[in-house]
Amino acid sequence: MAKTKKSLNNNVRLSPTALATYDHCPRKFFYVHIRKIPVKKTAAMIRGTITHKVLDHFFNYVSIADIQEDDWEKLWTKFKKVLNSLLATEWKQIGDEYPDCFKSKEKRTEYLKETKRFLDFYAAKLAFSVSGKLKKLDKNSRWFETELKRFFYPKDREFRLELEDDNMSGVIDKTLSLFGKGIAIVDYKTSKCSLPHYIPASHLKQGKAYAYLWKEKFNELPKHISFYYLRAGESVYYPITEDDIEEIKGDIKKIRSKKPIPEEFPKNKTKLCDYCDFSRFCWKKK
Repeated sequence: MAKTKKSLNNNVRLSPTALATYDHCPRKFFYVHIRKIPVKKTAAMIRGTITHKVLDHFFNYVSIADIQEDDWEKLWTKFKKVLNSLLATEWKQIGDEYPDCFKSKEKRTEYLKETKRFLDFYAAKLAFSVSGKLKKLDKNSRWFETELKRFFYPKDREFRLELEDDNMSGVIDKTLSLFGKGIAIVDYKTSKCSLPHYIPASHLKQGKAYAYLWKEKFNELPKHISFYYLRAGESVYYPITEDDIEEIKGDIKKIRSKKPIPEEFPKNKTKLCDYCDFSRFCWKKK
């Protein structure tokens, strides 16, 4: 049965990022998603966009023949060459659009070098993983290439999900086929994480929202969300349950029940307020 939008107080466009914003600060959600006040692009945001594009395009430039190399260091060299080439292209195309966000040429160079470092580590980890898989596979089997492709290539990349009735959408970085046991969702993160083996609340909310989109679209519960933190080269897994789907349904219902006025979206004062684009609207300066 279709949802009756007439009974809702608002039908603002939602996404996993929007739900995470609401969870962190309802007032910021109001400014960004209801008032639609533009958010200033930062160096971290630009770097995140570039990195996601590089990791998406990477799999277009690596053939099945390129990954049939047992020596992980040779694989690493191949992967690194592709990633560095893509990074140079995307950095010029996207980074040049927002020169002010880097503040200086030195800062821009620093960000680029740092991005190269964690993509290099990504290449090394991937190469080591693939070489390990190759040692387990029978190269004489007629299923060899099929199994290797399934292991190496994502099921989906930059996969957009739309729920018209919910007026909600999201783009999943990558999905993996778990060999007949369902799918896993992968979310790349270029932001800093305060603790090892830890998923910040905002990231977890986004992950649950991606799982909700998948469940509503395909009537299939993802097995888990994998958050890949590129700075540390660490994957942190979170198993998805029906309770997580119900949590997101509750978030959507709560947001939809509110009138599109600031009083309905309270401020959440934290130490991060000083760094927020909208602090000038929330707090009077002395």
